[in-house]
Amino acid sequence: MKPSVALALVLLVPAVPVFAQDSSSAPSDAVVELPKFVVTDSRELPPPESWRYATIPGFEILTNASDKATQRLVRDFEMFRQALGYVWPVPTRLSQNTSLILTGRGGKFDAFIPAGKTVVDSAKASLFLRNGQNAAIVIDLQATTLNVLNVDDSADAATGTDSGLISVEHDKQLYREYVRYLMSQSQPRSPAWLEEGLSQIIMKMQFDKRYIEFAKLEDPNMVSTQAAMNMELNALQAAAGVPADEAIALPGAPAEDRDFAAALRRRALVPFEKFFAVAHDSTEATNPLGNNIWAKQAYAFVHMCLYGNRGKLQKPFTTFLMRSGKEPVTEALFKECFKLTYKQMLMEIRSYCDMTVYEARIIQSKKGQPDLIDAPAPLALRDATQSEVGRIKGEAFVLARHAKGARAEFIAPYLRGERDPNLLAALGMFEKNAGELERSRKFLLAAYAGKTTRADALLEVARLHYADAVAQPAGPEGRFSAAQVAAVIEPLKLARRQPPAVVALYDLAGDTWARSATPLQKEEVGLLIEGAMQFPTRLKLVFQAAVAATQTNEVQAAHALADHGIKYAPDGSGKQRFQELKNSLPPAPPQAQPPAPKAGEPAKSK
Repeated sequence: MKPSVALALVLLVPAVPVFAQDSSSAPSDAVVELPKFVVTDSRELPPPESWRYATIPGFEILTNASDKATQRLVRDFEMFRQALGYVWPVPTRLSQNTSLILTGRGGKFDAFIPAGKTVVDSAKASLFLRNGQNAAIVIDLQATTLNVLNVDDSADAATGTDSGLISVEHDKQLYREYVRYLMSQSQPRSPAWLEEGLSQIIMKMQFDKRYIEFAKLEDPNMVSTQAAMNMELNALQAAAGVPADEAIALPGAPAEDRDFAAALRRRALVPFEKFFAVAHDSTEATNPLGNNIWAKQAYAFVHMCLYGNRGKLQKPFTTFLMRSGKEPVTEALFKECFKLTYKQMLMEIRSYCDMTVYEARIIQSKKGQPDLIDAPAPLALRDATQSEVGRIKGEAFVLARHAKGARAEFIAPYLRGERDPNLLAALGMFEKNAGELERSRKFLLAAYAGKTTRADALLEVARLHYADAVAQPAGPEGRFSAAQVAAVIEPLKLARRQPPAVVALYDLAGDTWARSATPLQKEEVGLLIEGAMQFPTRLKLVFQAAVAATQTNEVQAAHALADHGIKYAPDGSGKQRFQELKNSLPPAPPQAQPPAPKAGEPAKSK
């Protein structure tokens, strides 16, 4: 049993109240002197840009595409998220620091591409950018086709296509990046090949409000309507005997992003040593469109293991994933799991591409049943403020490692007099990462006084107050006074309201109370218990919560936490500390039994 599940099961204690979420925890109206920027270049204050703004659960949307195109894409995306919940019900931890940027005119997309992440035989119409809790998805709605280096045009005439052009399906590119966003939240992060394989399977999902079809593959001999027309007309000219120098060959239609069976035809596969070594930030992983054999091989390998060959590879695939998360990936490990060498598995993939035997998953609502997918509410778009434009673009540039561009985006609205607290918070975090600690402090304190909702900035404010208290403790015997404790805890209470939960918040709260001159209250112990349940592998936090529970006579919770530490702490002093704490506790009271279920209801498991 996983530690998180085990701890949740043993903590069957009466509900302990945690911090009430009311306005009493808001910062006081303090006057904070803000830093000044000196403009030395007129380019630091570019003309205001016209963008539109909206929100959906988990995302801030910034778009300069038409309202109609934005609403259509977002509506389809929200339906996709509902459909995904049926076929891949993974828990999602939506963060307020996630942006969806839609570029529809003015060639704005290219500015977000990280330097050195483009190759000539591939192309980009979407980006996923992430660092810590901050993330952004950028979609190029302006591009309908992409130019790539045509490395193999031998089949173009026969198929009526132009392999140097790739058609773009914007909704599927958004699906791909969203899946990467979800998978990036797992710790440790899944390997790049698994993310790419699952992304391509999921982005091909077909759905409407009553029907979902998952993991289905296209006919590898299928071509687009335009390509078929071109192929037919060119063939008619040849059949009519038109001399080659007089024939008017129609230009090939843009190639589509094909399934692996068509994309890997006549292509040499990537040796598994190189295949598994591809990292998340490599050019193969960040340029999936175009002549990317690695990406299509990831699609084929994952699809074959999950849905192909009547499921015979599902168990060894699961074993391989579990072991590869703990051990180096070697051919010996691979062979132990699959009973195949790397070369033999490449032959299996080639055979799967040529003769695919698999089972797709279909979910549909029957007659008289409710729809599977509800129609989303209309997207409420409005003009974006200059603070929103500067903050969202600036933070995306930070994620793309364009520090100069990020600085320009942040300071432009600031120089125009914008003082939105979330803009100030973004400026404070930017200055902190640039090493300008005094400027960062002023921006962050001003953002806090302005009631920012940015969890990362609030956590940083709490760290500033903690450092101040450590430097000059105002309580007896070098401990924190009640005012110093409150200065740290108040911003943490605000940050705690914003998903996802971060362990640093609970760590800082535990360290603060450990130095407090005043005893803990029940609601404070409740926060530490909450942190221990959220992050059960953080044994220091579990120990702090257990000690705190003893101070407020929460004996049952203290026993459960101590037992968890004894079970999962490494042998030695760590386990011994939990055992000594356990031995010092009074006997635990008997656990309350859950109420008997009502007629027709299933019994609740303990």
